[in-house]
Order: sequence, then C-alpha cells, then structure tokens
Amino acid sequence: MSPVIRMIARETALSALISAVAVIGVPKLFNPAAPVNYPLAIGVFALMSLAFAAYELLVRRR
Repeated sequence: MSPVIRMIARETALSALISAVAVIGVPKLFNPAAPVNYPLAIGVFALMSLAFAAYELLVRRR
C-alpha cells in the first residue's frame, strides 16, 4: 500500500470519527432524548472524506 493511499485511509477513518461525534455524540451528550440524524452523519462523513482525499491528491508533492 502506497503512503498516499495509507494517508487517505487514515483520513477516512478520522472523518468517520469526527462526523459520528459531531452529529450524533455531541447532541446526545447535552440532551439524551435528542433524535439521531443518521443521514446527516453519513453526509458529513462523505463530504469530509472527499475533502481529505482531494486535499491529499491535489497538494501532495511528487
């Protein structure tokens, strides 16, 4: 596995963690009865993953 692919995989895992905490965990922390918005979490995850991958592919030095 190349270093760039490994970095993108790590950033995808990081975006999954951040989106889960931001969209699901923080509202539940302040209000346990708050509804969970899974489609929003999936959307945030997808956009963050694409942003991280695009950044790595566009900015990396050859």
